[in-house]
Amino acid sequence: MTFTPITLEDKNLLDSYLKPTHLHPLSDFNFSNLFIWRFAREISYCLIDEFLILKTCYPNSTPYFFYPFSLGEREGEERKAVLEALLTSYPNATFKSLSQSQAQELEEFFPKRFSIAPNRDRFDYVYSIPELIALSGRKYHKKKNHLNKFLQTYPNFVFESITPSNAQEVQSVYERWYEDNPNKDEALESEKMGIFSSLQNLTSLSLIGGLIRIEGEIVAFALGEAVDEESVVMHIEKANTSIQGIYQAINQQFLENAFSSYLWVNREEDLGIEGLRKAKLSYQPHFLLEKYEAK
Repeated sequence: MTFTPITLEDKNLLDSYLKPTHLHPLSDFNFSNLFIWRFAREISYCLIDEFLILKTCYPNSTPYFFYPFSLGEREGEERKAVLEALLTSYPNATFKSLSQSQAQELEEFFPKRFSIAPNRDRFDYVYSIPELIALSGRKYHKKKNHLNKFLQTYPNFVFESITPSNAQEVQSVYERWYEDNPNKDEALESEKMGIFSSLQNLTSLSLIGGLIRIEGEIVAFALGEAVDEESVVMHIEKANTSIQGIYQAINQQFLENAFSSYLWVNREEDLGIEGLRKAKLSYQPHFLLEKYEAK
């Protein structure tokens, strides 16, 4: 089996396989997500019998795979044959980001071969867009207070769409924020490279971006995209943390200005990071999308 590292030229091909077939798709199965994080790990694909298999490998680590994708409805036995071919080449293959139905099918195909369990650190957080725009009610009281504080302090702020004409300015601002961060590491460096690559290929990736300016200076920006008629996935959200309420502002303003006609926003996973989990839970997710791993 020959795996090829993904490039921008593969977008149309991978999109045809990764197109959501049900409500609330997992954030992993999205070309922009793969494209952004390809600097942190090798992400490659293989086509076998009209099935797509994605492989991910961190430096000095064992690769893992996503469940095979097909064009349209395919018989289970066809998918089983593809999995058997994969397991011939990779007998100890691990599968990640499995939906519950995929995990069940894998167990049915290969009884007791895998240890299958949910991975809470990888669950996607899904929120109601109308609720995050309005921030009404007791459960959003603190968020609304932070937003109001921002609006009162900076009444002349400007929300602006990110386009190829201002993308370089956004990149320069984030470069400055990155260099000022005393906690830089390889993960942040990889993320920075992914952000830069996204800003340089906004149109090709079908990304939508938004930013906030205060007195002409960019103080926050976000990148996301619609994945179907009802759902949006949020890929990147960055801000100048010295400005009180700025994250509440970019979150609310971006959804209101770019995605107000959609119902759901997937804000991806928390990776088991305590502070990130606390922040994501504080926005009152409507539900979590479970992901399973099979080892």
